[in-house]
Amino acid sequence: MSGSCLRKRLLKEAPHLASEANSLMSGWLAELHRQLETGDIPEFRPKQVNDPIWGTIELLPWEVALLDTPLLQRMRGVRQLGLAHLVFPGASHGRLEHIIGVVGSIEEAMRALSRQIERWNRDQPATQHIATISSRDRYALRLAALLHDIGHGPFSHALEPVLLAEDPLGGSSTQSEAVGWREDIERARETLSDEYTLNYPPSVSEIIAVFFVMSDALHKVFASDKILRDHNYSATELQDVIVAAIIGALAGPGATHLSALVSSQIDADKLDYLSRDAHHAGLEIGFDTDRLLAKLEILRVRQDNLDENLEDLRQRAAESTDQLFLQLGISASGFGSFEQMLIGRTFLYDRLYHHHKVRAAEAMAQRLILVAEKERARRFSLSEIFLSVDDDTILRILAGEVTHNQLSVSSASASTLAQDVLNRRLLHRAFAFRGRFIASPPGLSVDSADQNRRALWSRIIKDLDGLSSRFKIGEEIYETALRCCDAIEEAGNDKEKMQRFRGRLKEIGPEQIIVDLPGKKAEAIRVLARYPTGTIRVPEFSFNPVKWSDAYDLQKRTGYVFCPRDVAAIVGLASKIVFLGRYGVTMTEEADGYIKASQAPDNWIDPLKRSGLVDETMADYITNRRYSLLQLRPRDLKLPEPWLIEDPDLAVTLSNEIQKLLQGGLTAEHLTAFGKVLEVLFAFVDDWYAGPQISSELEDENALQAKLRSAFRISSLIVEEGSVLGGGKLDLAVENSILVENKFKHTAGIPEKAFPAAGMQGRRYAIALGSQVVIVVGAQRVEAGALPNKSSCVSVRPIFSGDRNRVEIRFLLPFGAPIPSREKKENPTKP
Repeated sequence: MSGSCLRKRLLKEAPHLASEANSLMSGWLAELHRQLETGDIPEFRPKQVNDPIWGTIELLPWEVALLDTPLLQRMRGVRQLGLAHLVFPGASHGRLEHIIGVVGSIEEAMRALSRQIERWNRDQPATQHIATISSRDRYALRLAALLHDIGHGPFSHALEPVLLAEDPLGGSSTQSEAVGWREDIERARETLSDEYTLNYPPSVSEIIAVFFVMSDALHKVFASDKILRDHNYSATELQDVIVAAIIGALAGPGATHLSALVSSQIDADKLDYLSRDAHHAGLEIGFDTDRLLAKLEILRVRQDNLDENLEDLRQRAAESTDQLFLQLGISASGFGSFEQMLIGRTFLYDRLYHHHKVRAAEAMAQRLILVAEKERARRFSLSEIFLSVDDDTILRILAGEVTHNQLSVSSASASTLAQDVLNRRLLHRAFAFRGRFIASPPGLSVDSADQNRRALWSRIIKDLDGLSSRFKIGEEIYETALRCCDAIEEAGNDKEKMQRFRGRLKEIGPEQIIVDLPGKKAEAIRVLARYPTGTIRVPEFSFNPVKWSDAYDLQKRTGYVFCPRDVAAIVGLASKIVFLGRYGVTMTEEADGYIKASQAPDNWIDPLKRSGLVDETMADYITNRRYSLLQLRPRDLKLPEPWLIEDPDLAVTLSNEIQKLLQGGLTAEHLTAFGKVLEVLFAFVDDWYAGPQISSELEDENALQAKLRSAFRISSLIVEEGSVLGGGKLDLAVENSILVENKFKHTAGIPEKAFPAAGMQGRRYAIALGSQVVIVVGAQRVEAGALPNKSSCVSVRPIFSGDRNRVEIRFLLPFGAPIPSREKKENPTKP
């Protein structure tokens, strides 16, 4: 597709984003447009910039012309690391400094590649020469470096999640002018992914940068020869080349093998920001930039020199002109430097980007923007977010300290959050959750404990994937904290403290209870390397970022529940209750120690039990034993082999349905008892179907209960009958943890509609017993010809939507079925 066609398609698929982007660009470039129209153009001269990373960086006249517009000058006030300067005071460098650094970085990379190409061409026959990097290439790539970050708004990457169409807090306008450009972002991502061959989908800031570059306003500048001279590009061609470089395209309009110099796993962007961020934060990463630059290569990739495992690249080579394509890579002697870069990036994520105070500040910035939108009942427009003011001024506008005629905000809650960020009154950690912190019951093998921990952690991170789900869980923690205050105060315990907690919670609202989880950034190595034998393949390192990331995900990736320090104790307790109820997890005491939190006193826990906010088991789990629940596996159901022969998917189907309703899982004790009870019940069903019970009469539910009691006792299980619990008498309690209710229906009917309230009737006993499972065994008369097969007699049902960790397992047994020979005799067929 030609560039003009790409531009038309982007405008068609994302009209709101294109319009808002062009409006902003027209304002930023207005003075430059005036100069072009009047011919009153100042003499732009080259500039030399002293840089702490690259030394002297020279900017060319046309680059200076763009640099001196509000388009790039506004980047001076956008901090490269968002709010990290609140923790690392030196890390206050602006994104403009980084942008100029990337221009210097890409110039160094092109010089290094030019030397490599010269050496290659000197040693190879003419048929294998690589085209040199031309002044035309250099011109476009330097402009791409200059413009690659213009899609960033205030607080840099921290802002990106709130630019999506999702409205986590609800209450904002859904009118097209309010959300249209946000919805366009996803459509634009799909369009770019369709038009280009990409290593990964473009980010929000990259998509916005693409629309700035593709704007009519910038096209007008590129089309003029009064500033941009002697580059041999049409304006559309230049836009295509810059867009392809910003998104790291491998193929598509404007893409070349040199596009990777701006965006890839070994690009000028990373070469600059890793060194720059470490330098300003005062963290030493030992990254040898000069060595890595010297080992960059343009690789001639063919089917016959590619590793046979790289099928996608072999296919690409086969489909390329002359069965050959060029790609940026490294030589084998550069492995050490590249690995050093990967390790340095990992170190910065651990020590700098994911520092808990940095996470707290960024979470507060995201929340205050969402709160401001909610309270004014309208989402921010792109022009309101991309004001030409610095990050601190944005905060002061949201705090109500400064007014701006282009941004109208009146939100007390947002103002409080903004003032707290400005004055470094950051939210405190009330609760920490991490895969490694998930407590395991005793008796599990190391492998079983690890598998259970991974399963529980996967559920947590999947549920916390978006801002909406995090806000909802934060609301639940907030409401639980208020209920804790009520229950403890009503018991007469710590009354003044509970009153203070409640008053403060109502003052801040759920907006200041923030659940946060950092993203997982590692990706598989895709950089190609040329080995001394001439083979090209993906290098193998002792440090594998994907394997490291998987280990980091479980061992070190940490989420937090943030809140004001003065309510951290009650919010921490509420967080433990919510996480155990929702996910079945309890964190070890190490998690409390990690955030310097203490355990809730006993005089807080007892009132919670009496109020019904927690049961005996939950109270024990969040205070003393610190065990997490176990995930149910198909083999835990103890299904007999003949049942699986009849229905091979039955165990998986049942376990998935149970686990869906038991969101947290089962305690170790209940899981063991559950398996024993099910094993007896499946054998009971087998005997029922094999014996005379199907065609016999059954007197009543007492007769059914007698048969069940006998089956459990024959199997040496502990059975209690008729215990008074929850205001009534339960039928059977097996192994002190599994409730078995039996029901009886003398008339035939639709099996699915039998005993509709049985689960709810059993639930009150289950709560009193601390049981997560209610088993209902029902007997119902069947009509002639309606005898169900064995596997269909067992089903899984929710008890009710408000109980996230309790489930009903139902066994429906047929009786009174007419014997075929007797039925024929009683209903003779007429001759």
